[in-house]
Amino acid sequence: MRGRQRGLRAKGWGVSQRRPRPSGEEQAGESAGAVPDDVAAAVERVLSATTLLWNRADQGLEPAISPIQLRAVEVIARFGRLNLGGLAEELGAIPSSTSRLCDRLEAAGLIVRETARTDRREIVLRLSDQGERLHAELVRRRRAAVRDVLAQMSPASRGRLLDALTEFGQAGERRERGKGVLGSRTA
Repeated sequence: MRGRQRGLRAKGWGVSQRRPRPSGEEQAGESAGAVPDDVAAAVERVLSATTLLWNRADQGLEPAISPIQLRAVEVIARFGRLNLGGLAEELGAIPSSTSRLCDRLEAAGLIVRETARTDRREIVLRLSDQGERLHAELVRRRRAAVRDVLAQMSPASRGRLLDALTEFGQAGERRERGKGVLGSRTA
């Protein structure tokens, strides 16, 4: 196990000792919303390592685009089609900055602007064929990177991780509902 931990550290993954499980008294005393600092710090380390993993998968994509352009491509891919205001909201940016961002994506051949079918005054954004290929390659690279890490875990650990990540994602979605989009206001 020690060799595996050294290998994970060398790859930029922080490995920490497991915390002992609290006794029944300690569990009963904790409120559902109270989270110990060491748990929050451990999640922060994993999210940071995951961000590095993601960023490495993003490197070398063709055409080379900026991180904000890549985020826009991901948002458009997730929705399929959306208008400029919807993209601006998802990016946490103002519409004028988002419009300039779309100018650059359109010039790179990654998105197409079309008139909406229901309201000809509205412009709808979608990925071009090249944008879809770029997004598919990004997803392929990211999943391969994640699979490489998951392959180092036991099936039981992967199952527990899936359960925990599902619950974590649901909690994050509940937290963000009604709060608006966080982030900068420029694209």
